[in-house]
Amino acid sequence: MKKNSILSIALLLSSLALQANPKGKCIINGTVSDVQNGTVMIRNLTKPVNDTIQIVNGKFKYVTEIDEVFPYLLTDEANKYQLFFAEPNSTINITLKRKDMQVTYLDGSPSHEVFRKLLVAQEPLQQTAMLVSKEYSKTNPNTDSLNAIMNFVNAELKKNFFTFLQEHKSSEVAAFVVYSSVTNDKSLNVNTADTMFSMLDGKALICFYGKELNSMLSKLKATEVGYMAPDFTLPDSTGKKNFTLSSFKGKYVLIDFWASWCGPCKQEIPYLKQAYTKFHDKGFEIISVSLDDKKPNWTNALNQYQMPWIHISDVKGFNSRVNELYYVPSIPKTLLLDKTGKIIAKDLRGPALDAKLAELLK
Repeated sequence: MKKNSILSIALLLSSLALQANPKGKCIINGTVSDVQNGTVMIRNLTKPVNDTIQIVNGKFKYVTEIDEVFPYLLTDEANKYQLFFAEPNSTINITLKRKDMQVTYLDGSPSHEVFRKLLVAQEPLQQTAMLVSKEYSKTNPNTDSLNAIMNFVNAELKKNFFTFLQEHKSSEVAAFVVYSSVTNDKSLNVNTADTMFSMLDGKALICFYGKELNSMLSKLKATEVGYMAPDFTLPDSTGKKNFTLSSFKGKYVLIDFWASWCGPCKQEIPYLKQAYTKFHDKGFEIISVSLDDKKPNWTNALNQYQMPWIHISDVKGFNSRVNELYYVPSIPKTLLLDKTGKIIAKDLRGPALDAKLAELLK
């Protein structure tokens, strides 16, 4: 994404965030077609727990106050569920088959109608994909033909999805479906996720899922080649001196996330020492960020391994403030930055770091 686009989104988020949404009542009236009495559970998907609603004489009612459009789940004890979208200042009427947890009728939620458009467009293609998947499991399947069909189906699914985003880019529903895609599709690369996010506008950017998506993408991009590494400041082991990443612009910098308890991290130390010795005087620096949560463990390791580069930490383990900026679920993790602070390589293990630096610092 271009720098001016990022600035525009930041300014838009700042201005819109000042406009707090007042809460509005949402009334959900339910008719249960196959059960006279019992219970059903409901949950705002942004909340951790369900509310239980009583079904009396085939009817139930749920009243809540919300300040924006939210996805809700109607669910049962077996975790069968139906997802729908609720809005402030609305009355939603639902007809439910309780035994199957199937909503057969819903009105009163324009946002859910938006969501339904995507479902209707994608469902036939998803059914085709399921049929093709079954064909693969048969004896001697025609894989060339099946691959061609699956490629076509996937291309159409993607086309429908992006058409939906273009037509409903300001909808909270759009923010939710992009967030769901990014969190659930592990094959989705950061560039595609960033493209989808850049299509969002207005309320989609400042709603709950828009903000969550922005935060998640910022962390993902912080460890992705081609993006700028976020700036941070942390103290050294004495606590008397702070180091700021951006102050090292003009040098090639390796950010090394490690900890004293991490065996694979310590196995990399000889290679780091070799690279530092060969390339430090040519404009290479290492900044090791410890994810230790006990300072004595960190300082003892520094004394033991005598690594002559910069070492910093707030000694908060994976709750470090750096982990609020960078997606580092496990270590070792390394990022190589160019002279501008852009990530140009990551996770260079063993002699790979030396080879890359030899290429850059001839």
